[in-house]
Amino acid sequence: MSDRERSLGGFVTFEGYDGAGKSSLINGVREMLADRSIRVVGRKTEPELVDISRVLEREDLRHHGSVEMLLRIALEIEREGIITRSRLNNDMTVCDRGVISLISWFDYLGVPREPCQRLLQGLMDYHSNALTFVCAADFDTCWNRISSRGEQSRKERLGEDVNAKYFAMYEANVLRYTETGADVLFVDTVGLNLAESTSQVVRALQRRGLIRS
Repeated sequence: MSDRERSLGGFVTFEGYDGAGKSSLINGVREMLADRSIRVVGRKTEPELVDISRVLEREDLRHHGSVEMLLRIALEIEREGIITRSRLNNDMTVCDRGVISLISWFDYLGVPREPCQRLLQGLMDYHSNALTFVCAADFDTCWNRISSRGEQSRKERLGEDVNAKYFAMYEANVLRYTETGADVLFVDTVGLNLAESTSQVVRALQRRGLIRS
């Protein structure tokens, strides 16, 4: 780790399929570490990203899959800058979804990865510095949680059968990502209650020294 890296606040990513419990777990960690400055960098509310996110979510504007993937990659590249700046000023920066979710969109859309491999590798290298927590939940649990929400994403509105197929694709990409040697920890967000899963995350952060003093 370089001297510059040591001077930055911690960098962690939360992954998991829709309904796996990411938002609840992130909020639980923020509450448990309320004495620390923690910034969560999502995809849809950051001023630098909101315009791209809106284009991606528009129902009346469906892009070719390759165009959509380029937009999604552009969003992640922009998010790198936000994360880096946040790490200069906060004890910890949380990335809500990372490269696993991004790569899974190639499968959802049926788009080959090879033309974007150089850009993807740059993103993979950047996120290799992060500890990734994967919220582990079965599809039935995820879908029950999705179905109970008042507002759903465009992907979620495609229905249960399509999302079951996407869930299998996502899980395969989680496995591939762990095989790269990335620092990945699985958190049971079904068998554990929120307090227990939050405590598990905080203990992992403390062990790795990812919360800046």
